[in-house]
Amino acid sequence: MAEHLKLKHPVHERPRSEWGTIATELLGCQIRFIKGDRWTHRIIEKGDGPPLFMYHGIGGYGEPYARVLPALARDFRVIAVDALFHGYSSKEPWDPARRTELQAEAYVDLLHALGYEQAVYEGESMGAAIGFEIGIRFPETVSKLILNGFGAVQTKRTDWKKQPFKGDLFELSQKAVLDRSYEKVRDRLWWLVHDNDSIDDEMIAIRQRAWSDPEINASLRRVFGLDGPDPRTVGSRYSEEEVKARWKTDTLVMYGEFNPMLGPDYGEYCADLIGAKFYEFAGVGHWPMWECPDEYIEAIRSYLL
Repeated sequence: MAEHLKLKHPVHERPRSEWGTIATELLGCQIRFIKGDRWTHRIIEKGDGPPLFMYHGIGGYGEPYARVLPALARDFRVIAVDALFHGYSSKEPWDPARRTELQAEAYVDLLHALGYEQAVYEGESMGAAIGFEIGIRFPETVSKLILNGFGAVQTKRTDWKKQPFKGDLFELSQKAVLDRSYEKVRDRLWWLVHDNDSIDDEMIAIRQRAWSDPEINASLRRVFGLDGPDPRTVGSRYSEEEVKARWKTDTLVMYGEFNPMLGPDYGEYCADLIGAKFYEFAGVGHWPMWECPDEYIEAIRSYLL
């Protein structure tokens, strides 16, 4: 089994009432657009240390890192990115069969545009899939990888622990892309967390605004298979044999206890395949950086420092 990461310091998770708005938490951060050789990237950044890139999940943007970015910026130059096809970053060229490959290439494009040859990379869900692709194709561009809730390995096992059913992510996403009502967007965001009360009106309003932007909405219609083929039916995940043969990067795999679909047992199995360390967040779902930010910060610091 994979080696479990041990936290270096005890964590005292702040009560939800102590967290400010996303704008308040990101006070002092810089939001700007970076033009690379191939794409334009929207980033939220803070700090002067070694670079730490953070990539969100499918349909998202950089703001869900608001609670962890400032604290991590004490040790790193933290760069939360709107991934290719998402948020206010570039949306072309769209190729459903190569979407993750293109997103990995976009990371390299941004990395070089900011003057770096290598960085630490953290990715959540789709962001983890991008990080995994980077580890396979561009290992020289990452010093360490942190993969939160990724599912890019086609394993031979099928006996995974059954996780709580929260609906079909693509179906919930399609409904919210087509109808950006409070209820539809709320239901899509609830999929991401174990405690629905952690999703507040601000988070819902931000996603309503973002997904109502004509360019973002048009791109998400493709991402979620409303205009064109379902991206889940094209391309393929890597086999265990491919992963074992090609993986070389120092990696941490993280999972929430109540991650929908595949749970921590799958995450730990994948971590073992690639020789990675593993960490499980108790009592949270797919978004530990939002539901237990203090523990998320400590896990990253314990691994990197």
